[in-house]
Amino acid sequence: MDEETDGINLFINKQKPKIMKRMFISLVALIAATMSFAQNTLVATLSHGDEIKMFYGAYALRDAHNAAANGDIINLSSGSFQSVKITKALTIRGTGYDDPVHTTIVGNFWIEIPDTVTDRLSFEGCHIPNNIYVYGTLSNAYFLKNVIQGIYGGKINYTSNTNIINGTFVNCRVYGMELIGNSTVQFLNCEVASFSNNSEHTAAAAFINCNIRPKDGYYAGGIRSSQLINCFIYNDVDNNNFDGFPATSSAYNCVAIGPNSGNIFNNMAVKQNCQTADFDIFQEGNPWNDLTDEAKVKYIGTDGTPIGYYGGMMPFDLTPTYPQITKMNVASKTTADGKLSVEIEVSAAE
Repeated sequence: MDEETDGINLFINKQKPKIMKRMFISLVALIAATMSFAQNTLVATLSHGDEIKMFYGAYALRDAHNAAANGDIINLSSGSFQSVKITKALTIRGTGYDDPVHTTIVGNFWIEIPDTVTDRLSFEGCHIPNNIYVYGTLSNAYFLKNVIQGIYGGKINYTSNTNIINGTFVNCRVYGMELIGNSTVQFLNCEVASFSNNSEHTAAAAFINCNIRPKDGYYAGGIRSSQLINCFIYNDVDNNNFDGFPATSSAYNCVAIGPNSGNIFNNMAVKQNCQTADFDIFQEGNPWNDLTDEAKVKYIGTDGTPIGYYGGMMPFDLTPTYPQITKMNVASKTTADGKLSVEIEVSAAE
C-alpha cells in the first residue's frame, strides 16, 4: 500500500514544475481577457510558448483547439462553450465549478489523439455535463478538479480498441464510466458513481480516498479487477440488495454504507480492516458531505487522515490550482504621465 500511495504522490509532484513554469503567462492571458471584454463574454486564450491568441464566443474552444499544437494551453473564461473533437494533447483549463461562475463544456465530445503524440491531455476546472467518448488509445490523460457526466469508449459495441491507459482523476466528480479493453485508471480523492469494468476485457482501476456509489446504486459486482484504499462505498437505494465486489477486487481500510452493506466484501479474496457504518457518520447524513467530527476521529485511513475524499493527500476541493482573477478594478482613464491604474485580486488553491 505504501508503494501505491508513493507512486501517486510522485505523479502529483511531477505536475508542479510544469504548472509553475507556465503560471505567469497564463495569468497574463487571463488579465488581458478580463480587461478587454465584459464579464459575460466567452473567451478562450491559447498560449503557445510566449505567444498568446484569443478567441471569442460559444465556439471559442473549437477555434482555439484548431489553432493549437500539441503541448499548448487553452484557458477558458466562465460560461458555456460548445464541445469539440479533441485530436491534440492540450492543457484545457476552466474557471472551476463554483456557482454562479464556472466553465461548462456542453454537448457530447470525442477524444481521438494519435498514438504517436507524446504530450499529455489535461483538463482542469471544467464542468462537462454530457459524455466524453474516447476513440483509440488515450495515454496518461490527467483530469483535475472537474465535474464529468460520463466517460465511455467510442468504438461501436465497446470493443477493446478503446483504451484509457494510466488515466488519472484527482478531485473530480465522475458520474459514469465503463472501462473496456486494457484500460487502467486511478482515482484520487474523487466522488465516483456508476463505475463498471466490462467483464469481457482486462481493464483495472485503483480508488484511493474516494466516495463510491456503484452502478445503479447497488451493483458493486461490476467493479472488477480494482483496488480500493481508504474508501467509502455506499448504497442509497432501499429496495435493492447491495451486491458484493467480485473476487478479483481488493479492499484496504474501506467502509460500506447502506442496505445489506455487510455483504459487499464477502467475495473478495483480499480485504483488510473493512467494516460497515450508517449514513449518520456524514454531515446531514449525506455521503457527498464531509464526515462529522466524531467520525473523523473514528474512521482513519492508512495514512493517518480520515477515510474518504476529504482525507488523504489531496482533500477534495474543486477550486482550480492555477490563478483565478476574483477582483479587478481598472481606472477609467490614464494618469497625466500615461499610466493606467489596475487593481487585481488573484486566488488559487494551495
